[in-house]
Amino acid sequence: MGHTHYWYRPHNIDPAIYTAIKNDFLRLLPLLEKAGIKLAGPFGAGEPIIDDATIAFNGVRNCGHDPGHEFSIPWPPSKAGGALALDDPIVGRWRFGIVTMSRNCDGDCSCESFVFERLHAPEKDKEGPYFSFCKTALRPYDLPVTAFLIIAKHHMGHALEVSTDGDDTHWFDAKLLCQVELGYGLNYSIEDGQLVENKNSEEE
Repeated sequence: MGHTHYWYRPHNIDPAIYTAIKNDFLRLLPLLEKAGIKLAGPFGAGEPIIDDATIAFNGVRNCGHDPGHEFSIPWPPSKAGGALALDDPIVGRWRFGIVTMSRNCDGDCSCESFVFERLHAPEKDKEGPYFSFCKTALRPYDLPVTAFLIIAKHHMGHALEVSTDGDDTHWFDAKLLCQVELGYGLNYSIEDGQLVENKNSEEE
C-alpha cells in the first residue's frame, strides 16, 4: 500500500532506444541535485546504476533531512506538488496514513527500488509484455521516477504502457522538468490513471 507507479514493457528494448533514454535521464540529474534530490543505489546507499544495461536507483536512506515528520503511507491531495518544498507538508490524515502537499520524508528518502533494465528478466515460460512497478510513497525520488517514465514513454511510444496512483497535477513537476531540459514533457498527461501523449499539443 502506498503511492505507486506501474508499467508494462517488452522483454527486449532496442539498444539505441535504451541509450537514448539513459542519456536523457542523465541530463536531468544536475537539475535534480540542485533541487536537493540526490539519487542513491537501488537499496538506498551508494551510487545509482545508470548504464547501457540497467538503470536502478532509490532515494538516499540516510538523507540527513529532518526526521521530525511522520511520513507513514502518505497520499497527495489534488493540488500537491514539489519536493522538499515545505517545512511541514502534512495537511491532514486519510484512512491509512497522512495527507501531504509535497514529496518529503521522515529522515529516510528511500522506499522501493526503481529498476528498468534493457533486458527484462521475465517469469519462466511467460509471454510479454512484462509488468513492473515502483512504490515511491511520495519520497522526493518520486520526481525522478516520474520524469524517467516520461522519458521512456517518449522514446518507446506504445511499446511502454504507464499507469499511476497519481493524477495529472502530481506529474506536473516531472513534465515541466523534462520540457525545460529535454524539449518534451508538457505534451503528456495523466488520463484515467494512464500516461498518454497529447498529439494536439505538438501541433499547437
